[in-house]
Order: sequence, then C-alpha cells, then structure tokens
Amino acid sequence: MRREITCNDPQFVQFPYQDEIMEGESGQGYVLRMSLLNGLRSVVTIKALLGKTHAMAFDAHDASYIAHWFGANDQRLAFALEQIPLGKRSLGCSYAGHPLGRSYFLVRSFPRICPDCIEELGYCRLAWDLALCVACVRHRRVLIDVCPWCTRSISWNRAALNACSCGCLWVENDAADPPSCDELLIAHAIDLRMPDGSRDGRWYSPISPWNSWGVLLRHLSLDGVMRIIFALATAAAYDFTAPVEPRLRRAMPKAQQTIRMASGFGRKVAQLESISLRTHRPSVLIDLLCDFVASPGVESSTDFSTAQSMLRWLLSNSPKSTLHSRHASLAQLTLF
Repeated sequence: MRREITCNDPQFVQFPYQDEIMEGESGQGYVLRMSLLNGLRSVVTIKALLGKTHAMAFDAHDASYIAHWFGANDQRLAFALEQIPLGKRSLGCSYAGHPLGRSYFLVRSFPRICPDCIEELGYCRLAWDLALCVACVRHRRVLIDVCPWCTRSISWNRAALNACSCGCLWVENDAADPPSCDELLIAHAIDLRMPDGSRDGRWYSPISPWNSWGVLLRHLSLDGVMRIIFALATAAAYDFTAPVEPRLRRAMPKAQQTIRMASGFGRKVAQLESISLRTHRPSVLIDLLCDFVASPGVESSTDFSTAQSMLRWLLSNSPKSTLHSRHASLAQLTLF
C-alpha cells in the first residue's frame, strides 16, 4: 500500500520499516530503497520533506533527517552522500571519504546501474556514482543508464530499484554489452577504493589491470585516478596522431569516450613516446594538472609526483606557443 505523508514538520515523520545503510551502498540508492520499502512512490516525497525540488540530489546535509526517518546511522549515511564544502560544488566535494577536486567527477541526477548486482545484492553500489565507472567487474558487463525498452534515462526518482516505470524489469530484458578491457580497468580501480562488504573474488579483474598504462593509476587516490584520466583524455584531443572525435554530451557515452581517449594517450605516456600536439592552446589540460600539483589538499605524494611527471613530459613535448595558462607561477614549479 502506498503511503502519503502530510506532516509539515519533518522532525515528527516516522516510517515503520527501518534498516541500516549497507557497506558499499550509495546514499541516494539507500533513500530510494527505503522509500520503496515504506510504500512511497519514489524519493520525490522525501525530497519534498527536505525542501528539495524534483531535480535536486541528496547530500550529506540531509543525512541526519533521513537517518532519523529510516533508521540509519547518520555518520554512515553522510559518508555515502556527497559532502559539499561551504555549500559550493565549484570547490569540489567529498564522497565515500575521498576528496574530489571537480564536481563533474560524480553522477547525481541520472545514475547508471548493473541490474545483475541489484538483483543479487538488493541495493545500488557506491562505485556507480563515480562519473568514470561504466562497467561492472563482477558481471563483466557495461552498466546501463537508459531503459532498454522506452530509452528514457534512469533516474533516482523511479518507482523500483530494478525496473522502469514503463514496466520493463531490467534484469530480464537487458542485453548486456561487454565492456572493454580499459573500462574494466577503471571500474576495478574505483572498486578497490570503495568500502564494499559484498566484494569477493569475482570483483577482481582477470585482465592484469596494472599492465601498460594502468600502472599510472595503481597507487593514486580516487581523486588522482579521476584527474589523471580526464587529463589524459584532454591531452588526446590535442594529439596530431589521433583522430579528432566530436565530444559526446550524454554522461555514459561521454565517460566511455573519455576512458577510450585516455587509454590511448596513456599508453604513449607509459611508453614515453614522443608526441606532437596541435598548435591551439591545450591550457585546459595544463591548468588541470597544475591545479592538481599546487592543491594544498592533494591526497598523496603519489598523486603529486604522477601529476608533476605528466606535466614535465607534456611540456617537454609541447611547442612553446601552446604553453599559455592562467597559472602565472607555472615556470616556478619545481619540475622546471
């Protein structure tokens, strides 16, 4: 039976079915799971109680209320939701205990899922909320972000964990695409940085992921993994020897394209190949790496040294006319 909530004071809202958030469960996925368990049509009712619009995502500021309503530990729930410093996403965020330097490293409104995982585990995984997680290592499949029947984007405002409002049960009607080795590699790198009680031997990729360019990612923080992949993909767009690709707009194909471009260029970096960049300004790439090197919140010395080495290699292979950057102190970095 569906429940309608009419109380105007969220402190006095109570839901009969309560549960703790699972280790490795997405915070937004937890709200969806508990909303459905309590007979609500979707998470929209919970958003209304919090004063959020239909399109807004939950974040760590909502954790205390949601934990009270559904029985979770508020600190564990906040850990699994985006934490926004000073309420400004432009300053980055923190997620699952990892500081992230760019807001676009997270997927918020239109998630992707592995229907097989939801069927087995009964919840949505934290790892799927990372923008570059496009594959499931456990089931060797590409995640889905649209319904295969009606082709509408999957939303957190849906009426079931594993089904679309059109009636499509995803686990029964999804023709899973096989992921590329590089997509599995990135999914594996993200998985290893997520707390997940459901992880077993099947999470570990058989593709020897730290070969070739993947060795660049092995000891980086989660923020470091994301930054380096985006930096490599940006560099690939300036590579004379690579075909020019129009940048895709939808999140999932764009992430797959980013991984594909990054892996191609990453192999050149790993093998210390000489490159030739197009003459128009690659300042976005240089600024991304410089921000990483100069950030006081850089997560580890490995992050710092990897970004620094990439800058040295990039600049040594770049025409002087391309080295314009908003970083006035670029020439004073220790790598020079």
